This record gives sequence, structure tokens and C-alpha cells, in this order.
Amino acid sequence: RPGEGKDVKSLKRVFPCGGAMAAILDDREDVWANANNNVTGRPGEPPDNLLLVKPYHWKPFIGYADVNNASGQDLSKSDDVQRLVSDKLDDKEDDGQLLWTADILRRLHERYYSTTLSQEEREGLTVPSLLQSMRRETFLRYPQVKVVFSGLIPIVHQNKQTRIRPHVVRYAEELGAEVLSGITSEVTHVVAARDRSDKIRHARKEVPGCFIVHSSWLMNCYWSINRRDVRPHHMGPVPSQPAKQQVVDNKRDTRPKDGRSKDSVVLLLDSDEEESDEDEDDFAADLENEMMMQDK
Repeated sequence: RPGEGKDVKSLKRVFPCGGAMAAILDDREDVWANANNNVTGRPGEPPDNLLLVKPYHWKPFIGYADVNNASGQDLSKSDDVQRLVSDKLDDKEDDGQLLWTADILRRLHERYYSTTLSQEEREGLTVPSLLQSMRRETFLRYPQVKVVFSGLIPIVHQNKQTRIRPHVVRYAEELGAEVLSGITSEVTHVVAARDRSDKIRHARKEVPGCFIVHSSWLMNCYWSINRRDVRPHHMGPVPSQPAKQQVVDNKRDTRPKDGRSKDSVVLLLDSDEEESDEDEDDFAADLENEMMMQDK
């Protein structure tokens, strides 16, 4: 397309009249953010219907640059674990992204075809608006995530009014979190590149219930559009807080204007959601059985 280089992707190339009902799966967002028809309102940010997935690095290609189709940047690798990535690639972890993506697409489909929606309401929905709502609910649900970043935002990007948000800030805000500039009594998570920073020491001393996590926790939440368990990503002992759950029937409208669902939701009063390998294995088995039934 004239005016767009070879390193720029745009739905206009596939859907000249628009792609409001299309979902994009890619492990790179920079090639979408550069498109001239980006309607997010913020330069350098990808369209809302992009489902960013965890970059896949094929083992035989580790250490080599694929100049024609390079994988995206993996921001889940913080300084403390970056040196171990070549030795500890986990195939099961790579397969997990397939399950997360299948789950996201299923939830997206269920929201659009929800029997609680009228035909008029359904016609007003788009993939970008539905994904906006799904993302925002991830951290906005009670208790809302209030996060402080440590060692992840370059100094030149701190305390500056800019229309281009750092990646980690954008991911957290799109998921519904409130990003704080410093440690306060309200902070729930410190997302850090490494342990033992001044912010982390302050948080452990002043806010003992605060979670101190690697950036991998935030990225896994973003890639799955789900609040993940903090324990595999936590630095040091995990704060001991007994989980209490309360099921509430949310009567609000499912349209994106308020980002809520009419379905019943589980609210975690004091801790993050727990996840287990058994849950993901069950989901994989159900998905495989469903696909086999469709092939018959």
C-alpha cells in the first residue's frame, strides 16, 4: 500500500472497508502501531483488536536473528532471569499461550453472541470494544490492582508528559490497573526488573501485604487477559493473606461503555486468582475433544 513500508501491517490491506469484526494475533505490535490508519488516538500504539501473544523462539534458532520475520520482544524476561532463558526454555509454557489464545477467542465469541443482548445492542459491538472491556476488567475488578514499576521504565521516560506510554505502563492501564509513581499504602503490586531496589525495600517495610513480582506476571496477565497467580513470579516470600471469595450477580450492561458483564463474577477480596496446571490440562482436553467432534 502506498505510504506504508514493508515493516508495516494494516487491516486495510485485507479489509479495505474496515476490520472492526476481526481479531489480530501477532507477537509483534510495532508493525501494527506504525500504520497510518491507527485509530487508537495515541501515536506508536497498536489497534485495540490486536491480541499480543507471547513471542515464540524456536530452539534451533536461539542466538540467530531472523531478519525476515523476527519474533517480538519478550518483556517477561527481567534482568534476574534473562541470562537463564537459553537454558530453561519450557515447552509446556510455550504451549500455554495456545490455550490462553483459545480461551480469549472463546470468551470473545460468548460475549458477542450472549443471549442477554438484544439485536440492536449486538450490532453496536465490535472486536476492539469487546477486547477493551475484557482487558479493563482484568485488574479493575475488586481488589483493583495498583501498581508501581521499579527498574522497568527508562529515566528519560519518567516524569515526562508524553503521548507515547512505555509498554509496561500501557499494558497495566489497559488491564484496568492504576499506575502509581511511588510507594503508598494503596499499592498492591510492585512490578520490578530485579530485587532489592529502594522501592521494593520501601514496599516490604511500609506495605507488608504488597506483592513484589517480576515483569513476567504482568506480561502473562496481558497475554492471557486474565489475572494470573503471583506465586510463580514473586520475589521473596509471598505475603500470607487468606483468600476470601464472594460471588455477586452483576446486573450492569455488557456494552463496552461501562466494561461490565451481566454474568456472575467471582471477586477476590484479598488475593490474586490461583491457577493450576490441572485447570489448563482440563481446558486443553476439552478443547481437543470439541475439535474432534467438529471433524466428524
